[in-house]
Amino acid sequence: MTQADTTMAAELSAEEEAILKEVGYSDPTSRGATTVLVDHALRLTRSEHEGVEVMSIQDALMRYDWVQDLMFSLVEPDENELLRQASELLQDPIGHFLYVHPGAKVSAPLQSFTVMERPQERQFTHNITVIGEGADVEMISGSAVPARVHAGHHVSIEEAFIGKGARCRSISIEHWGSRMSVDSYARTKVDDGAEVTTNQIMLSSIKRSVSDTQMFIGADARCSDQAIIFAPSGTERVFNTQTTLLAPGARSESIARMVSAGGTITNNALLIGAAEHTNGFLGCDGLLLSSDGEITATPALRAKSAEAVLSHEASVGMIDRDKLTYLMASGLSEDRARDLIVQGFLSLKDDYIPAGLRQRVTEMIASAQSGGM
Repeated sequence: MTQADTTMAAELSAEEEAILKEVGYSDPTSRGATTVLVDHALRLTRSEHEGVEVMSIQDALMRYDWVQDLMFSLVEPDENELLRQASELLQDPIGHFLYVHPGAKVSAPLQSFTVMERPQERQFTHNITVIGEGADVEMISGSAVPARVHAGHHVSIEEAFIGKGARCRSISIEHWGSRMSVDSYARTKVDDGAEVTTNQIMLSSIKRSVSDTQMFIGADARCSDQAIIFAPSGTERVFNTQTTLLAPGARSESIARMVSAGGTITNNALLIGAAEHTNGFLGCDGLLLSSDGEITATPALRAKSAEAVLSHEASVGMIDRDKLTYLMASGLSEDRARDLIVQGFLSLKDDYIPAGLRQRVTEMIASAQSGGM
């Protein structure tokens, strides 16, 4: 597949590139593939690897008849009014299709981004990702708005299909407007023997964000996900996650790190052991920086087999006074000591973050704590 086959419409503007670099974007020639959706159209689709295809969802529906069988196969349109409205857009869907061919080993990350440039816009997107059997990929995704956009409503649907024995590592970073509303629905089907690692970074101010995620894990597959969540004053974040261990040998680990600096965070996490010899863990840890904020963590376990091993831990508290005193005794101001404690609490495991993004993630955590995002 040539570059000419996979580049659509105009290139990105300098302003758009600057916005996207804040959430992980890099020069497409350094990535395995790139998609960028701006408002209601794909601005850029490009592949640098012969084993990766990227295109608009409309083109995919015309090129591959099996794509129509995947669309809304993991999401139920009748679940709520927003999903029903999205399903009515099937004649002219907006989003991308990413297909990694079976056996493809892609050394450079695949990147996909969404931008809203119009104030008060309402944006619906529907993306489908297929990682073929035995493929090995790393993925970076993000969402952003220019500084002039404060309000709007974004609704996204993500359906991902991870093939047998595939390996996929991903990180997503968001930076929305302070008065925006976001509703996201993500569904992932993980086939036998696959390995999936996902990381979500949600640090910016936002009026309301509701994230609904479900993962279905096959035999001997392993999934690990981490989320770091920051809620400044005026921000409401709701997370509803469900992980289902479908077959023997399925394993999962899910960790959420939440910090409220006056905002509200609600985390509802359900882990289901639906088969024998499954093993799963939920971890929900919260840090409340002031009494103006609120954190609700509700981890739940459901065993459908006597041989399912499921566990969870949940904690919510204030900054440890002993740690604060220790750092201040080392010569730090109280504010700087608090910043370091919060940054350490929110940090992801380094080996879960692509090397090129580690410094940016550290900067974002520091900026969020200081009110810069």
